[in-house]
Amino acid sequence: NEIALRAEALLQALGQYAGGCEIVQGRSMIGGGSLPEESLPTALLALPPGDATALAARLREGEPPVVARIQEERVVLDLRTVLPREEPALAARLRDALA
Repeated sequence: NEIALRAEALLQALGQYAGGCEIVQGRSMIGGGSLPEESLPTALLALPPGDATALAARLREGEPPVVARIQEERVVLDLRTVLPREEPALAARLRDALA
């Protein structure tokens, strides 16, 4: 699907910093109001295992800030929440944070 292809392209854009990263299956929460638990299947870019809290903080505190979630003790990114035009800036921020 499109999200999985975009996640794979982002993984490739990480170049030498892609070690330990992988595409994993997940869920995007889309619900609100009367359906707060509604979700869609998605592909997530999981960043390398390690101190997920510290990595998430580095991402939030940089410019532009990147808000990710922690799932199973790893920082994960759902490209369903990222506009395609934002992907080059996201790749640059990820390379900085993983360096």
